[in-house]
Amino acid sequence: MSVLAAAVIFAIALGLLNLTLSYGVIRRLRSEKRSTPAAPFPVTDADSVGTALEEFHIRTEDGREISDRTLPEGTVAAFFAPGCGPCAELLPHFVETLAHSRRPAEEVLAVVVPGNEGSEEYADLLSAVATVITGDQARTVEAAFGVNAYPVVCRVGATGELTALARDLQELALPVTV
Repeated sequence: MSVLAAAVIFAIALGLLNLTLSYGVIRRLRSEKRSTPAAPFPVTDADSVGTALEEFHIRTEDGREISDRTLPEGTVAAFFAPGCGPCAELLPHFVETLAHSRRPAEEVLAVVVPGNEGSEEYADLLSAVATVITGDQARTVEAAFGVNAYPVVCRVGATGELTALARDLQELALPVTV
């Protein structure tokens, strides 16, 4: 009987040791997850990918009319919010990548949401490589694309659905096929 009691006590002790070590591992993994920085360029919010673009119609400051029906297949749309840390990190990389690609600015929408200081600076940087949309027009386009997080970079598909670009924006560097 004493052998059976010793075996039960040993099994209980082994179970408690396992439980304690598992707790320590879980605690360490959680603390590492909190301290690990996010992906360098979060490019899309999951809610928009795969959804259809809603109807919209705007007129840019230079008089160009843009709507969900006039966007060509493959149009890249980027949404930035000045004052957003990830947006500030993505902005120079986005501009540089587009500057090195042969993508015409008419095929790239850069939406700078209003209300934050620095909107003009963002618009100036983006205007060299994209059609920039600001002000109330930006809110209209933002709603049509279903954007609820920043930065967002997506592509308009053939049937108006939104698809995500790779996080490193390599798709933007590829030559445009006609």
